[in-house]
Amino acid sequence: MQRNNLYEEKISSKWWMTGILTAFTAGLLFVLVYQILVGSIGTRPAPNLFFLLMFLLFLGVVINFSRLSIRITHLSVRVSYGIFKHTIPWENIKNCYIDEVSTIRYGGWGIRIGRVKGKCRLVYNVIGAPRVVLSLKKGKFKEFVFSTEKPKEVMNIIRQRRGSDS
Repeated sequence: MQRNNLYEEKISSKWWMTGILTAFTAGLLFVLVYQILVGSIGTRPAPNLFFLLMFLLFLGVVINFSRLSIRITHLSVRVSYGIFKHTIPWENIKNCYIDEVSTIRYGGWGIRIGRVKGKCRLVYNVIGAPRVVLSLKKGKFKEFVFSTEKPKEVMNIIRQRRGSDS
């Protein structure tokens, strides 16, 4: 499968974002262990199960959203954030262009759903990286947006591949 890739890229989240989430996750683990071994924190402590579930949730977020992967093959464009993957077959791609919308409009990094100019968008976003918009022919989302360090190269590959289907 690797030899069939037209393009492959992995983008890591910003170190400071991962650091903040990791510190928060470690804090939850500390509070959980402290409450189990030493005693409750405060007069009305949250149950240990709450801290365990929050720790596991944030640990999952840190692990899952630490890297965005892009794989363009002869069959499709596939973008993934850990266990969350979105694959678009070539026959569903109408067009592509650079996303000019501010990251703030999407509400930050991660997987987002938004509406821009009346079109529903699914966004796989990394803070600080440019984004490419794929206009789609059908589906719940009319546009799929993803971050890439090399938007011009990605768009050239997509346009060439779309041109070979016509």
